[in-house]
Amino acid sequence: MRSVSLLTAAVIGVSALATACGQQQAGPAVSGSSSSPAPSTAPPAAAACGSATPTAPPHRTLTLGAGDNGRSFCIRPGIGVLVYLKGTPHLKWDALKSSSAAMAPTANGHLALALGVTGGYFVAAHPGVAAITSTRSPCGPQVTPTGPTSSNQRKCGITQTFKVIVRVAG
Repeated sequence: MRSVSLLTAAVIGVSALATACGQQQAGPAVSGSSSSPAPSTAPPAAAACGSATPTAPPHRTLTLGAGDNGRSFCIRPGIGVLVYLKGTPHLKWDALKSSSAAMAPTANGHLALALGVTGGYFVAAHPGVAAITSTRSPCGPQVTPTGPTSSNQRKCGITQTFKVIVRVAG
């Protein structure tokens, strides 16, 4: 008898699961002629992030490198962003800069860097958007020529650029 009741319970459970899988959330019908967008069901922070992926870094610090070039991130105020760009002793990256006070450069004890590595630490100060950028010239450090040689500049190739967009969502 006990095996029959277990079998009955299993059949009922599978039936309930199959029924639940076929159900859809209630909401506005999708139509190509609608002139107003459907209301967002996303949390407010996700809506404030736009196309950037909301990021909740461990230990309140988001660590980025050259592999993150061109990406967008979305964080909350108070989160730190630590950037390491590996170069060589002769071809270093320029100092990292933030385009907005939304990401404020801040001192931090993690920036005792290896030779050729450029680092920067920024804290999300308030809601807004900032680009964190750096460049690296294949010629090495730029020296401005003076005098008669100023019209004979070296041809070095393409300058590399690192840029990430950080949106601070309040």
